[in-house]
Amino acid sequence: MARVEQGDRDRKASGADDPHSASNIHTGLAWALGLMILTLCAVGFISRYALLCALFDGLTATVVLLPAVLGGLWLVPLFRLGPMPLRWHLLLGAGLGIGCLSLLVLSLGLSGCLQRTVWIILLSAFSVLGLVRLRSLRVESKSSRWSGCVWLPTIPFLVLAILAASNAPGLIWQEEGNGYDVLEYHLQMPKEYFQAGRISYAPHNVYANFPANVEMLYLLAMIVSDDDLDVGVAAHAIHLCLAALTVFATWVVGRDRSPRVGVISALTMASAGWLAYLSGLAYVENGVLFFGVCATGAMLRAARDGEKDPQTKSSAPGPGLLGWLALSGVLAGFAAGCKYTAVPMVIVPLVFGAILMTNRLRDRITGSFTLAAAALMALSPWLVKNQVMTGNPVFPLLNDVFEASPPGWDSESTARWERGHAPPPQERSIRAKLTHLWRHILWDRYHRFGPAVFLLALGGLLWRRRGRADAALIVIVMIQTGVWLFATHLYARFAVPLLIPLTLLAGRCVVGPPSAARWRCVVGVLALGGAWNFAQAARLHRAEAVYDVAPSFFYRGFVPGYEYLGFINERLPAGAKVLLVGDARAFYIRCAVDYHVVFNLDPFARAARDEDNLLAWLRAEKYTHVLIHWAEIDRLRSSYGFGPEVNPALLDRLCTKGLRLMKAFSHPHGTRRYVELYELPSPTPQEAPPTGNSSAPHRDKRSP
Repeated sequence: MARVEQGDRDRKASGADDPHSASNIHTGLAWALGLMILTLCAVGFISRYALLCALFDGLTATVVLLPAVLGGLWLVPLFRLGPMPLRWHLLLGAGLGIGCLSLLVLSLGLSGCLQRTVWIILLSAFSVLGLVRLRSLRVESKSSRWSGCVWLPTIPFLVLAILAASNAPGLIWQEEGNGYDVLEYHLQMPKEYFQAGRISYAPHNVYANFPANVEMLYLLAMIVSDDDLDVGVAAHAIHLCLAALTVFATWVVGRDRSPRVGVISALTMASAGWLAYLSGLAYVENGVLFFGVCATGAMLRAARDGEKDPQTKSSAPGPGLLGWLALSGVLAGFAAGCKYTAVPMVIVPLVFGAILMTNRLRDRITGSFTLAAAALMALSPWLVKNQVMTGNPVFPLLNDVFEASPPGWDSESTARWERGHAPPPQERSIRAKLTHLWRHILWDRYHRFGPAVFLLALGGLLWRRRGRADAALIVIVMIQTGVWLFATHLYARFAVPLLIPLTLLAGRCVVGPPSAARWRCVVGVLALGGAWNFAQAARLHRAEAVYDVAPSFFYRGFVPGYEYLGFINERLPAGAKVLLVGDARAFYIRCAVDYHVVFNLDPFARAARDEDNLLAWLRAEKYTHVLIHWAEIDRLRSSYGFGPEVNPALLDRLCTKGLRLMKAFSHPHGTRRYVELYELPSPTPQEAPPTGNSSAPHRDKRSP
């Protein structure tokens, strides 16, 4: 009987008994379809290639993400949250489903289960089960047939995001080294896992030890597509979808306060230049934003649904409080599973925010502990993986505490890592930090935050009486700002999580007694701020974006500065094995290739200390060619540090001993030595190869 009554309450809360529910579904779908058609028409008008990417690579992203969203609907009832509208079911299903899907890829990948057939069956099963669950849910009835027009202002920003996402990895943006990190590990590590058929420790790439919830989605896209090189744009599409889900999440969280709050919050988030900027990179920040907004919304909802027992109306906290806080912790843990910086910038602020959700001390302690414990549980698979593989659960962080020395790493590597990720001495003063706060956040040169979000957030605090939710959001802003100033190396991108509390505060500027003057002021600030942000984002796109360049242009050597990739992929004989020295961007190389990132031990530099046996060592490792990227070596020497053993004189001497310069490539805008490809001579019968070296770099064993 209790289950029947609970089911009746669920149906009543979700609008299932409303005769207009079906019409609202049709109206919503019609608006969504119309907005998408308008967006695609605008994209196609600018670039037909970008339109094809949006259709085909967007389909791959949908195949990866939609089953997770549908399957996640079955996980929502586990938290016993009580009745809630369909929008919350969809949002929480997306958050839980995508997070759990990433951890499932990790778990099965560690056991070597990355077969395409297995994953197609799993994704199909998630979709079918999710559709069954979705049929039991209904939508709310309070909506207008013209309500969809409020989303029209998001179309220009979505168009920019799609255009950015259609660029092949490695083309944009200059501030990010043209996506250097994407080619070094965000896509390279999933490629290595895909080719090896399992997830394992990588002694040549320290970044493989970072939590990688978003990269697991990229890996799944490779599995589903049965391809690793041309899936780069599909990875961008996945990151773009996470940005779209972030806007949806912001609307759902703000909509709990009022429809106007939801719209203002979502439009503020959608018009931020960061989302369009990040959609052109196969990074992880959009994943942090999505899970972070979901986690923040769950914490705020705890104060609403958990403050009083819905049955007795007593002042004691109801069962929903701990359920919402546990859910908030799980989602915050998923955010930290995308990027370590989400621990101090998402989990820690939410723990402090949870303290403000109730009055009683015991409930504050219980609630904050529940959130922290749930977050640790959601992050723990990555911590356990690192502990088993390296001996440090957060490797390479805090390695001076755990003193882990896994293969490819030593104490000097730890020291180099800490030096490379600390602010330079001239940026450590309070004055310098405040200057960076102004230049990278408040008045970023690309205006990726934009002035509107700060003005509206400030208005959301000054124009009305403030409550617990406002206090929690203020605490989050303060902690995130402090962490960025004093615990990061002051990159503008590391401040992106500030968008979470700022956009939610911005929406609250319309809370309070109705005021036509205030509403006009808010709409005016949002319109002018959105136009300003779009103009700045469009300016950046015009300056850097290169349309109609497919990933194949890279590995065929058609992109200026990357001609050596085409030579390696198309001119080297079958069975060739290349050692990269200096360059760690191995993503577009088809043949077997070894490399190491700058922080890991350099086997080539260590072998070069015994110059007489260096060629014998290269043959023992079965290398046929060596590529020296002099420009990268010079850059690394002036930043993170690069061993002095590798220098032009060394290669010149090796050429007198039989090493042959096969091809020298020049930079299109420089005259110095750029990239040189050397061929090893065939071994003579008298040469005895040395014993194996346990410090050999990565081996990509796939044949071309």
